[in-house]
Amino acid sequence: MTFQVNGGIINDQTLTGGMRFFKITGPFAWTVSDGTVNLPVKVHGGKIAADSYFVVGNNRPVPNSAAAIVLKEISKQADIVLIGLVPGLYGTTTEIHIGVSASAFGWGSDDPLYSVPPANADEKQLPTVPTGAQVQMTAALQALPPATVYITVPGWTQALPPATTVVSFVACTVEEFSFSLGSAKYFTLA
Repeated sequence: MTFQVNGGIINDQTLTGGMRFFKITGPFAWTVSDGTVNLPVKVHGGKIAADSYFVVGNNRPVPNSAAAIVLKEISKQADIVLIGLVPGLYGTTTEIHIGVSASAFGWGSDDPLYSVPPANADEKQLPTVPTGAQVQMTAALQALPPATVYITVPGWTQALPPATTVVSFVACTVEEFSFSLGSAKYFTLA
């Protein structure tokens, strides 16, 4: 049997060794805009003598959001392949789920040693003791300095200056999870 590698169902990631999955909890509100987030790019023109600002479109990512800052930090030592925001109102998102390439991964490779149990446990039976990757990622995220991010405010109009808030990453947590595709317990036959 032959497989089409690029552009087919089986790709390079499948062939090079799988993925690792993490849940990140933190201050991720306004990662995605509801069409009411202004950015500090003034636009002038026409006959109206008023400032207006660049608006991030509905369901579009907000530049320099807390989630973007966290994912940028994680990507320093990992190739992020999948990103999922836990559904919620735009202003209340607190979880990001990511899948990273296991073959291009530097988090936790030295603490604890992956050759020593329980860190070398099979992914399907992750230990209750945090993995080295989860410990190191959590520490790196909690060490990030506070950041100013763009949000929306009640009574929004495009003429209002951009609204911001300062977020702290000290409460960020990372958990590693195993991933099981198509477990039989979730399906019933009619």
